[in-house]
Amino acid sequence: MPVCHSAVRLGGMVAVAVLAVGLTAGCSRARSSTYERDRLVAELTEVLREEALRVENEARRERLVTGLIQVRDLMTGKAPVPQGGPSAADGPVPKGMEGPPPDWARMFAPRSLIIGFFTQSKNFDDVPGPDGLEVRLQPLDQFGDPTKAVGSYRIEVFQYRSHTGEKRGRRLGHWFVSVLDAKANRRYYDPVDRSYVFPLLWDHDIDEGSAVIVQATYYPPGGFTQKLFAQRLIRIEAAPPEPKAEADEASRNPTAR
Repeated sequence: MPVCHSAVRLGGMVAVAVLAVGLTAGCSRARSSTYERDRLVAELTEVLREEALRVENEARRERLVTGLIQVRDLMTGKAPVPQGGPSAADGPVPKGMEGPPPDWARMFAPRSLIIGFFTQSKNFDDVPGPDGLEVRLQPLDQFGDPTKAVGSYRIEVFQYRSHTGEKRGRRLGHWFVSVLDAKANRRYYDPVDRSYVFPLLWDHDIDEGSAVIVQATYYPPGGFTQKLFAQRLIRIEAAPPEPKAEADEASRNPTAR
């Protein structure tokens, strides 16, 4: 399929998807459960993802996939997680997982953990500037394929030190998120890029433009003993300039265009 035709088709499907979700959320009171809405959004997003992956231009393809993720999050209204929380070790073990897991479960159990490329600082309110992080974690099985991972996740952010052997400096934030049942999986798992997406609020501002180390630890449920670990260096994005400030600058210097 040519790129232009694929893009046009995808744009039309996005419009249909948004309209369908709006109608479902606003008019279908008989099935007005949040689960039904989120299920429909997930199904529509997965269909659109298949179309986006047909776009040959890599940069455009990544932008389209990212846009689908943002539309999905807007429709489902995912709330960010505050800092702190109970220790991951204190979380309950899912029913039926108290003993040693069967061989088939071990076959597809997570063996490694990746912090996704689109992990970034995030603005969750109307005030300019980032006030948290959107962390994307992708567990991989022994075959190197993305897999779902029941358990708990500890996410930490450290100041980055460039001229020392130990790159982690002062800890700037930490969160515990448990994914121990179907409801939590529906809330955090993103079928578009097949990873867990955790929106995290920090307690104190982190300087814009500064480099930080995001560190994630996965704690498996009972019977699984392999704890997984991953790190990624990211930069806290600066807030975009306010439109009014740009207009004032243009009026003071009309030739600078």
